[in-house]
Amino acid sequence: MLRVRFVESALPAGSRDKSILLAWILDSMALIRSRGEGNSIADEQGGMHSIVSKCFMSDLRKGWTSAEIAEVTGISSTGIHHQLVKIRESGLVSDVRGGEGKKYMLRGGSFSTAIELISANATTIAKQRLSLLYDRVMNSPARMVVSAEEESLPFKIDIVELGPSSEKDVLEELVTDFGFGGDRPRANDSLHSDVMSILVSSDRPVELSLLMERSGGSRARVGRILERMRSAGMVERAVVEARIPIDVFGSLSRQYRARGSDWLIGRGGLGRLPNDICKSLINSLEKEVLTIEEVSNSLEEIPLLDQRVLLNTIGGRAPLGYRLTGATGGEVVASVLRGLERTLSRISSVAERLDSLLE
Repeated sequence: MLRVRFVESALPAGSRDKSILLAWILDSMALIRSRGEGNSIADEQGGMHSIVSKCFMSDLRKGWTSAEIAEVTGISSTGIHHQLVKIRESGLVSDVRGGEGKKYMLRGGSFSTAIELISANATTIAKQRLSLLYDRVMNSPARMVVSAEEESLPFKIDIVELGPSSEKDVLEELVTDFGFGGDRPRANDSLHSDVMSILVSSDRPVELSLLMERSGGSRARVGRILERMRSAGMVERAVVEARIPIDVFGSLSRQYRARGSDWLIGRGGLGRLPNDICKSLINSLEKEVLTIEEVSNSLEEIPLLDQRVLLNTIGGRAPLGYRLTGATGGEVVASVLRGLERTLSRISSVAERLDSLLE
């Protein structure tokens, strides 16, 4: 049963050091969860790097028993078992039963073949697991009206083959298996599923505070869940346009009381607006009759970018919300698969480079 995490990393440009290339592959498949101290990569990556480099990399076609691996690496049988379970679930190593018991070998007899098999398997599983989003995601072109923030996060996702049926909803199974609940999700905790349920049924970006209110989660926990979803290419951030007049109203009122109208027109940025709008807002502030509705009407013809600049210059921050990465389930699936394909392509290119050095 395939169970693997893919993490997008910068390519080891130009490196021809076999130990560095192997370490990069292991890191990109998240097979190194904790690091030790030492003067070499092998020391830092510990048992996993030692097993792969001293055994599977030394003879690509050789089958290794647990006892042989323990003898070569000096790792305890318990440690060998723990590492072999992880590396076998990732698809990098396969096991074969014969007359001498169970033996382990590099899948396909080379790193590039192993990664090719893993890639095909992982992509197929991802497509199967994500297919439920075609029906579960509410189609909403309105959700994508505002451009997403130009942010770049390294892609990261867990790919887990579908297991036996359980009492969980299929959407909850998906978001749990894809790692959105964290490495050690709490028993009977469905917060990550609740957050996803809100997002798939929303027709606009949803603010963090509203997600907290509707899901019952704390700011820290909901925030971490959203970051995992963003890293997987399923969620992105965009301005909550309806919130801007409210925040501009609050900032204008606060800055007027603290610094006056001259500051607002000058350094506050109101002077950049059309003259009639600027005068109307200042007049209402001086008469203490400014309302959110008036601010909203004044900003109606102002481009969104200029509204954001104004809010920033008067001491506010653009109100950002979270939304799915597409107007339809198909677009969300495509976004996730693009990130997965890009990450697998990088791992494949490094595996081919490593194989060429082992020939």
